[in-house]
Parts: sequence; C-alpha cells; structure tokens
Amino acid sequence: MEIGIVGAGTVGTVLARTFARGDNQVKLSRHSGAASLVPRRAEFDANVSFVEVTTALQQPLVIIAVPFERAPEVLAQVPDYQQRIVVDVTNQFTADFKKIKTAPLTGSEVLAKAANNARVIKAFNTLPPDFMDGHVDGLGRRVLFYAGDDVAAKKEFAALVRPLNFRPVNLGKLRHGGSVMQVGGGLGNTHFVQIEE
Repeated sequence: MEIGIVGAGTVGTVLARTFARGDNQVKLSRHSGAASLVPRRAEFDANVSFVEVTTALQQPLVIIAVPFERAPEVLAQVPDYQQRIVVDVTNQFTADFKKIKTAPLTGSEVLAKAANNARVIKAFNTLPPDFMDGHVDGLGRRVLFYAGDDVAAKKEFAALVRPLNFRPVNLGKLRHGGSVMQVGGGLGNTHFVQIEE
C-alpha cells in the first residue's frame, strides 16, 4: 500500500520505519519540505521516500503525526479525501503538555470534521513511541487499539498492521472507542502484549 505520513518527528519517524517493513511504499513529509529530510536518508529503508506534505496527503492511506493543534489545518488542505483512510495518531496536548479540550467531540471527531469525506481511524496514540514498531520482548504480538466509524476501513487497517506483529483490537466508533483512547480516557500510554501459544 502507498502510505503518506505527515510529520517526521519521533512518532512519524517510528511509523515510517514500521510500515516500511511491509510491502508498503511510505511517503514521509514534514512542514519544512522534502529537501529537509534528505540528510536523514540513511535512517530509512529504500521504500521510504521523502515528499511534500501535499503529496503525502494524497495517498490511499494518510497518517497524521503532527501536533494535535496543527492537525485540523493540515488536513483541511485537501478539499475531498474521496473516502481514503486517514489515521489519527495524535494526542490532545499543547506543546507544553497541557490538555486540549474538544468536548463534546472527541479529538478524532474534530479531525474527522477537518478531513472532509475521509474514513478516519484512531490508532497508535496509546502506545509509547518505543512500542509503535510492534516489537515485543519474547513471544507474542503488540496489542494495538483502534477505533473508527467505517467498518470496511477498519478491516483494511487491521489487515495492514497484523503482519507487522500487531494484535489489532477494535474499540468501536470514534465517539466511544476514541474517547477511551484519547488523553484522560483511561488507555493512555498502554502497551499490552497478546501471548501466542
């Protein structure tokens, strides 16, 4: 799959490496442009390319890995996502770690409003970056909680992450599943493992 990642900080970098392990073409971008990533070429596999944000946003699956405050503005650059999948990996913090209130909407519902006609999935935000690559110490799979309003998109997402050593766990829609996954929802910074026999 062609995957666009917007944001090349800690989370975007880890997820670029993670998805590069599959048969995916990863297009990594950041606000300062593709050229600013060239000095980091050695950090990534050959199937990770550097693109402009506008190109990353046009991929069949888009991962938003920018600060929550910036995410709606970034997503709104595309007038119509034409039912493409957008994965929200953000947490509702300011740069100085103050919680951002979005009630009565969940954070992912706010992003879904900004991403017109996208099928939004909330995922990865409950994992510390060190565990976003799916690795476990010993046998088993890394549990990955996810939520979304579109059943077909969630099935596609689950099929994408399973080969990367994740055990996807569907928590339902953005309203309910997203609320327990976001800051203060109870599942923050969790890293469960499913032991396989």
